[in-house]
Amino acid sequence: MELSDGLSLTLGGTTLALVVKELFAWLRSRHQKTEISPDPLRVDKLDKYITRGEFNKHVEDNARDHENIFARLNANDKLTSKMEGLLEGIREDLKAIKNKLFKARN
Repeated sequence: MELSDGLSLTLGGTTLALVVKELFAWLRSRHQKTEISPDPLRVDKLDKYITRGEFNKHVEDNARDHENIFARLNANDKLTSKMEGLLEGIREDLKAIKNKLFKARN
């Protein structure tokens, strides 16, 4: 028996062991009950269930709140743009004053 034969047997045995291990893991997981933790559907602590009408009202209120938020964001964007324009004007004025001061010194 040569060294390469022994290496081949070792690699073959390791590969076979890994395949068998994966097969058993697959079989075990296939027959187990899937559990999600924490339970996302716990309703045992609810006092009451909501009706479809209450849910629809909540959806409408939520949509209205989002519209208001986006309206405020748009208003803030417009105000920010105006402020940036004013600041640019102030920068230009300061540059002009600075240029006049430096020319007056020279």
